[in-house]
Amino acid sequence: MSYQVLIQPTGFQEIETSYRWMCDNLSAEVANSWYYEIQDAIASLKEFPNRCSIAPEAPVIGREIRQLWVGKRRKYRVLFVVSENTVAILHVRNSRQSDQGE
Repeated sequence: MSYQVLIQPTGFQEIETSYRWMCDNLSAEVANSWYYEIQDAIASLKEFPNRCSIAPEAPVIGREIRQLWVGKRRKYRVLFVVSENTVAILHVRNSRQSDQGE
């Protein structure tokens, strides 16, 4: 089964903000590498999104939110929900950021 992947506005904004910050403070090469790594990870959710673990925020929020770790050192978490045949990307967070609350 193939899922449709939708990036919610908050997730899209976080990706774009991180990309711009990297372009301004690091290098375009690093920023582009990160951007494509995130895009590939998100695209991989089209097949078997339920392989990813439940996020620690899920019990607090009361909904099954899953997380996909991205990067060689698990530096970023893609938070998403799966419903029927759709995967909705909610947030892309740096692993150093605290867990999402309510």
